[in-house]
Amino acid sequence: MHQPIGEPPLRTLMVASTAGLCNRLRVLLSGMALAEATGREFTMFWPRTKDCAAGFAELFANPWPVYDVTDEEWANRRHTFSRERVRYNLLTTDVPQISLWTSHSLLMPQRFPAHKDLQHRMGELLALMQPIETIIARVEAFQTEAFRTRMIGVHLRRGDFRVFEPIIADNTATAMRAVDAYLAQAPDAGILLCTDDGALNQYSGKAVPTEGVRARFVQRYGERVVATTPRSLDRREPIAIHDALVDLWLLRQTDYFVGTVGSSFSGMAVLGRSVPVTMCQLQHPLRNLLPLRYWLRGERPLKWLVRYYWKLIRPRGVR
Repeated sequence: MHQPIGEPPLRTLMVASTAGLCNRLRVLLSGMALAEATGREFTMFWPRTKDCAAGFAELFANPWPVYDVTDEEWANRRHTFSRERVRYNLLTTDVPQISLWTSHSLLMPQRFPAHKDLQHRMGELLALMQPIETIIARVEAFQTEAFRTRMIGVHLRRGDFRVFEPIIADNTATAMRAVDAYLAQAPDAGILLCTDDGALNQYSGKAVPTEGVRARFVQRYGERVVATTPRSLDRREPIAIHDALVDLWLLRQTDYFVGTVGSSFSGMAVLGRSVPVTMCQLQHPLRNLLPLRYWLRGERPLKWLVRYYWKLIRPRGVR
């Protein structure tokens, strides 16, 4: 697009994400909130990838400027996007055209306190999102059939977290303690359990060890535990993303929430909501020695080990 001579440059914010569903949603919502606040024209590109094989229009009915692109279209466009983590304040920058390819929220309230107010807007925008009719019908049918008056939502992230974030993924016992605390407040509550336990590693296509999360919850809590039955846990298949969106929307109807530290899915389940929330990971005092054991056994490469410990010690705000 060419600007007429003498007119100020068009201010735009263009984003793209090739990550999972909820990573994309936080890019979308934070980008829209920033664009509104700064008077920029907003656009998002939504390629189909191994992390999310479903297009935006397959999932949501909102007429927002989000464009599903083919592999060929994305290959031709991606060189125009910056992949670096933004190091300047997008709320105040004078850069006229911004193009970012990321899986992170564009809001960084730890570094830029004024961003905190826009997080509230992210929640408002999420509340305006409208899944397609078939998704909504599945959500409403499950609620009618399986929900009690009060529900505890539980999301235990597994899948590739078992490979890349084993300490976080080893959080079932911690989550059960959190559920017990909520049941003390609401003894008649049901438990909605959502997990990708048993999913393939979408990058390698290899099976990840299954923990048996659902069986453990049923053994402990009995018939109060309800769960959908995903048609697929392989994020390379569109139906797996459709099923994940059903779970996400169901979790957003619960009255208490137990989630997984660092999971964008858990974060999206409670964004903009005022419900009691507990995010869980392994709490053993020696938990940070576990990655060293993986490396010594030859189960993880040195690069993985270094990355893990760097994430623990890096200065706050560094990405």
